[in-house]
Amino acid sequence: MIGRSRRAEERLPADIRSRYGTGGMPERALCRIVDITTRGARLEVYCDLPPATMITLKLPYTGTVRAKIMWSKDFEAGCQFLDPIKESDLSTIFQQGHA
Repeated sequence: MIGRSRRAEERLPADIRSRYGTGGMPERALCRIVDITTRGARLEVYCDLPPATMITLKLPYTGTVRAKIMWSKDFEAGCQFLDPIKESDLSTIFQQGHA
């Protein structure tokens, strides 16, 4: 269908400074979350994150989430959360002014 998105959920625009870690390392690398849903996020990153890379992403007020990089291009990457975050956690991020 023309104009129909493949996404299960609409991504909500965000501007969240965050950190992530790879390979079991602490969340030290800087990134910016530019949109987010309960199932994943699009990140602005400062180094290469090849598809299939596993990361731990820090979310404000809600802790960390494990995610798999699904695509990357230039300084952007899309990740899918291994376990979706709760709708209430997503609301908390937005209510606290982090999106």
